[in-house]
Amino acid sequence: MIALTQSSPRTDVTRPFGVILLLAAIAMGLSACGGGSSVPPGSTNTNYGELNTKGNITTTQPEARRRPENSRSRTTTAAIPFKPVPNASLKGLSEPEVEAKIGEPEMIRGEGDIRVWQYRSDQCSFDAFFAPATEGAPRELRHMLARMRRGNQPITVQDCLDQVVKKNLARG
Repeated sequence: MIALTQSSPRTDVTRPFGVILLLAAIAMGLSACGGGSSVPPGSTNTNYGELNTKGNITTTQPEARRRPENSRSRTTTAAIPFKPVPNASLKGLSEPEVEAKIGEPEMIRGEGDIRVWQYRSDQCSFDAFFAPATEGAPRELRHMLARMRRGNQPITVQDCLDQVVKKNLARG
């Protein structure tokens, strides 16, 4: 008795060839879309060409369409006047006096009689340390620190204080 076997086409050779053929057809189709007579992005093809004296059609590249102006970009807003607060002028001031000069802190933490007020700008953190001069006296600003919020680049207390004051002015 003879056994009959069914043979199938070899897919290990024909499948990669078919994939390559398909990719080549797609690439040819896409290259036809991006020919030399294509219209640049943001423009409209309104020039269909003109006949010259020899009877040939001549075309010109259309001008690119301008981006519409944003109505907000045309209006100018008055700059908020900024008067720097010298950091040396804050030393020895009470908590209400400091708040009147630079605004309300974002965070207050403390231990015992000592209070730390933290102010933050987009780039830095400013800490004001309050402690009483003597026991029972009201707290006064004794020390200030400034640090960058990201990274470890140096920043002066005055530069960070200026950023905080500007942010509080903008916040209104």
